[in-house]
This record gives sequence, C-alpha cells and structure tokens, in this order.
Amino acid sequence: MNSSIESGSEHFHWPQALKESFTFLVIEQAYVVHSDFGWVVSENGYPFNHYWRDYTQSLSRWVHSGWNDGDPNWYGYVRHPIQGALTEFIQIQNDPRSRTLVFSKSKEYWWSKFKAFWFNAAYSTQWNLGPLSEVTVEKYGTKERGPWNYNGSYPCSHHCLTGVGQIDIVMTPLGGTGWNIGEDFLDKEIIQRIEDRTENRFLIDAIRVGLNPIRTGANVLHGKNPWYRASRDYEGTRFVDSTTDQNLTTPLNTTEAPPQFPFTGDFYIGYAHIGSTRCQAEISDVRVSCDSFSKQIDSLSGWNTSVERKYLRYFGLVADFAEQYSNLNETTFLFGLRGGASLWGIRPFAEVLVGAVRIQQSGLPPNMSFAEALGVGTDVRLTHQVGWRIQADDVRTELTSIQQRDLRISSGLLLHF
Repeated sequence: MNSSIESGSEHFHWPQALKESFTFLVIEQAYVVHSDFGWVVSENGYPFNHYWRDYTQSLSRWVHSGWNDGDPNWYGYVRHPIQGALTEFIQIQNDPRSRTLVFSKSKEYWWSKFKAFWFNAAYSTQWNLGPLSEVTVEKYGTKERGPWNYNGSYPCSHHCLTGVGQIDIVMTPLGGTGWNIGEDFLDKEIIQRIEDRTENRFLIDAIRVGLNPIRTGANVLHGKNPWYRASRDYEGTRFVDSTTDQNLTTPLNTTEAPPQFPFTGDFYIGYAHIGSTRCQAEISDVRVSCDSFSKQIDSLSGWNTSVERKYLRYFGLVADFAEQYSNLNETTFLFGLRGGASLWGIRPFAEVLVGAVRIQQSGLPPNMSFAEALGVGTDVRLTHQVGWRIQADDVRTELTSIQQRDLRISSGLLLHF
C-alpha cells in the first residue's frame, strides 16, 4: 500500500475543485445571459453598469422579499436542487476520503455528505447573492428591474414578485443533498446489482448514466468518462477495490493523477461569413423589423481566428477574434469556454463566449456594444498536429435600441500545440 495513502497525507484537491466549480458557473451564467439578454444589457447596452448600486439594491430587496422569487415552482424545488447535487459531487470527487464511498449507514458516508452539503451551500449562496450571481447579471431586485405581478405584467399592483427570494438559498443545499443521496442509493441498490449479473459494458455504462445523470455531469467536469465510478473502476493501470458492503476511509490506490491531454491547446484561422440579421425587441425578445443600421450587418464576409488553452480534459479557455466587412466593418472580441471530446480523430464541441462588437462605418465614429455568442462546431484531424474546423456561432448584440442576432459560419485550418 502506498505510504502516502496510509498516512492520509492526500488532502482535498482545492485547485481542481475550484476549476470545476468555475466551469460550472460559466456554463450556468452563459444560459442566464442568453435567456435574459435584454435585461443583462438594459442599461447603456452592457452588463454590470452601476454594479455596486444595483448589487446593494438587490441585496436589500432580497432581505425583505420573503420565500417566493417569482420563478415556476419546479425551478425552486427541482432545478436548483439539481444544481446543488452537482456541486456536491464536485466536492466529493475531489475529497480523497469521500470519492470511493458508497451508500451505507456508516459514519464516514454521512460525514462525507455533511461536508458536501456545506460546499453546496457556499456555491449556491454565491449563485443567488454573490458578486457573480443571478442578481448581479440579471439585475433582479434593482430599480432598473422593478417588481411585477404574478401574471408577469408591469407595474406591480399587489403581491409583487422581484426575482429574488429565500427559496433557493434553502432548497438548493437541502434538495441537492437529497438528490445526491438518492443517486448513491440507486447506484448501490440497482446499478451494482445489474453489474453483478452482466458483463455487457454498453449496458452497464448506459445504466450508470441513465440512473445517475447528475453524477454523469460531475464526471465530465472532473475529466472522467461520464459512466466512471471511483469505487470500482480502473484508475489508469490501478484497480480501485469495490466497497459494496463496507466503506473504507482510505481505500487502496485512491491517488488521482492529473488528467493528461494529447495537446495543451490549438490555434485556428479561417474564412467567416455572416448571414441575414434577425432583430428582436430589447426586453421582450419579440421579433421585430430591423432598422436601417441593423440591415447593413447582413451578408458580411471576412476572417475568424481563435486560440484555445486546455485546462480540463474536456474544456478549454478561448479567445476569439473576427472581422467581417462590406459596406462597413464589424469586429468582434470574444472570450469564453469551449467543451468537447475527441473520438476517432473527430472532436465535436460547443462554446459560450462573451465580449464586445465594434462597428465602423466610413466617416462615422465607431459603435461599440456588448456581445454574446453560443456556438457549435467540429474539428477533424488531418495529421498529428493539423486539423480542419467547421463552426457556427449565434452572435447576439445590441447596437441600437433593438437586439441583433447574426449566424456566423466559419471554416479553416486548425493547428494543435
């Protein structure tokens, strides 16, 4: 037995846990920005305008808000507990004393859940009330985004809703712990019994993913296969002993090696084209006719380049720059997160990016705006270090009093490093 394991010298993996938590936060905030873009840029066309003023207003409104935050009930009682369960799995898989434990009545198992509960509570408090929370991005509880009626109408006459409330602070850690324990129970009582009766690897992996969906997401963040189990799977060339009946606080060979990447990153440059611009109302997102300025963004062509630096097995940080031109020049500066997995030389990926767009018309001062993009693409390996990329990004901006959405198609050469 490894002496470092015997002595219990392996500590909680804080750098890895924080990386995974940051990645999860970026994914969640990307959804928030995309689904509530109008409110994110509702003041002068960019987020975090009057940040401290709005933040203190939101906190003050939250203190006096009561239980309900105005979201549908399934958000507070299902969706937020799912968020909490995933953050608990992040804590567990980075804790050497917790990651191989299975559902049981042992003191070690329930102590691991207690620690995960508080990690969950810290993350959910930041998500709801912290400096990079829902309220700071979507301006909930501020004078800019005033209270509304239960039917969503403005202004509020009675029984007002503000978008902030105590429900998520309470239900996320409580419900998340319950969901986490539930997946542990299913893993031991159903999944392991199926594993004992078959050697069909596809069936075992499918059941693991299907009955433990939140653990599956945490596995991906941790750089493992979606169906991975620390309690009974291979760790490289070492086998971690199964503990179906007893839990060991320091099981054999639990030291995890850092995830290995075939490449640390890539550089891309290619041709890019923007199609017809779609326009939406500022807050309601209802489609409207484009104004004369927005119509000039139609059918621009140019170039797109990006650099990605891997920092987790399936994720990388991205800096993306593009310029398209015709009767005007549009330049975008975007930064964000890309996730994807390689199989047989093909890597499909998705990305979330935020930044700025700059429009320059001849003889006029430049027009700047916040920009957000969601994209998908595929990398195809041609040689060991050379590949080809095809990608599409839905780029959203607000250069005038209405929102512009443009589909940017790009394709070109990819160099791995």
